[in-house]
Amino acid sequence: MDLVYEWEDQFHKELDAPFIDIHKYDRYINKMISIINWNIFSLFPSSTLEFLWQIDAQTKNNRHNRSNILPAIIDFHLSQDKLNNFYHAYSNNPCILISNLEVFNFLKNNSCPRIIHHFPLSLPDKYKITPTTKFEKEYDLLLVGRTNPVLNDYLKKYIEKHKDFTYVYESKKIILDYYTSKGKYIGQINTRKGYIDLIRKSKIALYSTPGIDGGESRTKGFNQVTPKFLEFLASGCHVIARYKQNPDTDYYQLEKFCSNINTYDEFEREMDKARNSKVDMKKYSEYLEDHYTSKRIELFKTILKEENIAWKK
Repeated sequence: MDLVYEWEDQFHKELDAPFIDIHKYDRYINKMISIINWNIFSLFPSSTLEFLWQIDAQTKNNRHNRSNILPAIIDFHLSQDKLNNFYHAYSNNPCILISNLEVFNFLKNNSCPRIIHHFPLSLPDKYKITPTTKFEKEYDLLLVGRTNPVLNDYLKKYIEKHKDFTYVYESKKIILDYYTSKGKYIGQINTRKGYIDLIRKSKIALYSTPGIDGGESRTKGFNQVTPKFLEFLASGCHVIARYKQNPDTDYYQLEKFCSNINTYDEFEREMDKARNSKVDMKKYSEYLEDHYTSKRIELFKTILKEENIAWKK
C-alpha cells in the first residue's frame, strides 16, 4: 500500500486534486449493497469526478459503482465465469482502467460491455535515475517479498557451489527482520525508504511474474508485471527472472533486460555474469522514462479527454 500512497501523492500534487477520505464503515456499506443488490448511492450522482485505485477487481455491487467514480484496477484475478459479476460491479462507472495488458486483451476478447482503457502500473518520479546515477553495492543478491520456488531451488544450488556468495534474506521467524547469509543482522526493514535502500545495496534481484510455478490458482493464470521490476531497475540491479511471455511482459519489454530462466545452467551463467559486471544505467534510465508516474498522469488526462470526462466542473 505504500506504493499506492506514493501514486496518490503524485496525482494529488500534479492534478491539484483533493484527497477524499473513504468512510471507515465502507466495508459494511458495501456488504449491505451486495446483499440487497442495489446501490442507493447511484441515486445521488455527484458532479465531481473521483478517482481511486482498487487493489482487486470487484465482483459485487459496491458504493464506488457510480457515474462520477473512475476506478483503476491493480490486480485482476478473475476467471471467465466471474466476468458477468465483474461487469455488474462496474455498471455505472464511466470507464474502467485496467493495469494488466494481458487482462485488457482478455476482456476485449470476451466482448467486454464496459468502456475500458489500458492503464499500466508505474514507478513514482521520486525514484527517477539518470545515466550517471550510482549506488554502492554491498551484497550480491537480495531476496525480498514474494519469491519464486524454482528460482529459489536454483539459488540454493548456486550457493552450495559458490561459498563466497553473499545474499540478504528475510527471517522466517520475525517478519521484516533481515539478515545476510553470513549471519549479520541488518535490522527490521519496515519502511518504504528502508526497503528501497536495501534494494539499492544489492547487485542482483530475482524476479518472477505471479502466475507461474504454483501461482496459477491465485492469479487464474494471469501474469502481470509488477512495479517491483521497475524498482529493481531504478535501484541499479541486474534482474534474473522467470516469467510467462504475454502482452504485459511484452509491453514492459522484459526480454530486453532479462532472459526467461528455465534451467539451472542458465541461472548459473546469468548469476556469474551479473556478479562480475555493472548494469547499464543509461539503458535503465532511458527505459524508465516511459514508466514513471508522471507519464501515467499524462495518459490519465488523455483518457479523460477521449471519453469527454471533465476532471473539474
